[in-house]
Amino acid sequence: MILDPRVFEDVYLPRELIHRESEVGQLSRAFQPALSGSAPHNALISGPSGVGKTVLARHTLDRLEKCAPVSHAHIRSLGKSTGAILREALRQHPANVSEQVSRNMPIDDIYELLRDTVEYPLVVILDEVNNIHDHDLIERLHAVPRVSIVAICHDPQSWLAQVPMGDSHSFHGDQHIQLRRYGTEELADILEARANKRLVKDLVTRDQLRTIANHVAGVARFGI
Repeated sequence: MILDPRVFEDVYLPRELIHRESEVGQLSRAFQPALSGSAPHNALISGPSGVGKTVLARHTLDRLEKCAPVSHAHIRSLGKSTGAILREALRQHPANVSEQVSRNMPIDDIYELLRDTVEYPLVVILDEVNNIHDHDLIERLHAVPRVSIVAICHDPQSWLAQVPMGDSHSFHGDQHIQLRRYGTEELADILEARANKRLVKDLVTRDQLRTIANHVAGVARFGI
């Protein structure tokens, strides 16, 4: 019945984000400086769980990386120290210098290695950024040339209140993308696209998809 189970996994990256076209455009504008070799603007993506915050960031970066010399590191912040986050950024960098970083390496030395390593724009996606308690991390990452931050969180007000004043402004205005839960018909459209792509034809009906969308109250992750 299921022709390709990958389309129902969290790591699956759809070619198009249905009903998120405006948000993709907004984030693409923040990334636009990378097309000329400069660091993209920072961005904040907020919204309730399961509405596609991480998918939005990865999808838009995937498009950017096809037309500009840009790389990214996607880091889940929950339970990670500042040192662990920085080591993970270096581990995911294409230069592959993570073997130069020991667990006991001082934070200042890790920052210096990051500075020396990043020659082209690097976007660091900090997922679940509300769990980062060392807010100097944002300030110091922001100070590294060609490094940009995409912060992903549920509660933007509480996080922004803790970000150093000099950096918080870069996550406001058009750089703050707020995602809402999908409406029933919107989520049904998304489910239908997945079903048509990888389920046996006519296995589910539109009414069944509406029922699922309504049951999960617009949370795409649960519906999928």
